[in-house]
Amino acid sequence: MTVKDRRRLPRTHSNVDAELYDPRGRMVIGEAHFVNMSETGGMVESAKPLRPRQTVRLHLQSGGHTALELMGRVVWTRRKHIGFTYGISFSDQNPSKHL
Repeated sequence: MTVKDRRRLPRTHSNVDAELYDPRGRMVIGEAHFVNMSETGGMVESAKPLRPRQTVRLHLQSGGHTALELMGRVVWTRRKHIGFTYGISFSDQNPSKHL
């Protein structure tokens, strides 16, 4: 079974930037870029290393401002030549705040 076969929902190409914070939303972990997204998760690229099962708060950026805040968990991680790629599963506890 391939990764694509295990997905419950189709992914859409994305060009959304995000900032990664600790679960309480206090400390900036780093900046990221969504490669693709669905309602339940997405693939993210970042220069910062994250651990599998690590919880992060994602502030999605639009026009330089936070447009949406989501909670997520790192499902898988892959090291690239420059940086890292992650699979993020969005949490059912998402604040879904439009700021």
